[in-house]
Order: sequence, then C-alpha cells, then structure tokens
Amino acid sequence: MNSNKITPKLAQELENLINNKIDTSYLPYVKGKSIRIGHIIVRETKVGFFLVFDTKENKEVAKMFCKTAAVALAKSVVQKRNDAISRIKQLDERISKHFTDALFYKHTIRVTKDDTRREVAEMRYQIAAETTKDAKEKLDTFIYS
Repeated sequence: MNSNKITPKLAQELENLINNKIDTSYLPYVKGKSIRIGHIIVRETKVGFFLVFDTKENKEVAKMFCKTAAVALAKSVVQKRNDAISRIKQLDERISKHFTDALFYKHTIRVTKDDTRREVAEMRYQIAAETTKDAKEKLDTFIYS
C-alpha cells in the first residue's frame, strides 16, 4: 500500500478534526519565559522553583519544585479539578524529597572510600531515583488526560 494515499477513513477523521471546535483554553503555550494555560501562568523563579500564578484573581496559586507538577497544577486549576490539586502538590513534595535524597546518595557514592557505605548509597540512590520517576509519571497523567 502506498503510504502517501489518503483513505476515506483518514479523510473523514481529518475533516472531523478540522470541523470540531477545540477548546484551546486547556492547551499550554509558551509566551516569553512563561507557560500559559488559560488564565494561569507558570514561570521559573530565580531560585529554581516554579511559580503558578492566576491572572484572573491576580494571586499566586502555588510554588512548585518541578515544572511537570507546575504545569499539571495549572491545567487542573483551569479545569477546576479541585480533587486533583492536593494530589499534585503531594506528588511534587515527593519528587522534591526523593530528588534531593538522590543527589546526596550520588555524592556519597562519588566520594566515599568505604565499600559498604558505597553499596548502601547505591541501593538508596536507586530507590530515590525510581520513586522520583514514578511520581513524575503520575504527574504526566494529570497533564495528558
């Protein structure tokens, strides 16, 4: 089959996509140094945190540790999913704790001369890294759902 050929089914799907009204208020876009979703702005602070700001209310919604959590929170605020907001904040706190732990264990692995201490740090590093990865994947579900 020629891959350049447009089938009737594909043509119909494309027509439906064009004709259906897409709610763009939920789509994130970058403007300058910020990410905007509807009336919510996500911007990195000078110290590396991410500020989530509501332009309608003219107030700070939250300061988040990671960008993924900030975007997930912004999307949930725009969609008025109050049930998700506390869960997103918990996941962000989990990422913050385990990311910092992973940095400490990585440093310990690099500098220690004690083999036992290195092995323990390696195991703890793996646990912290896996926990961080798992929490980020859970945050992704809030963004892409």
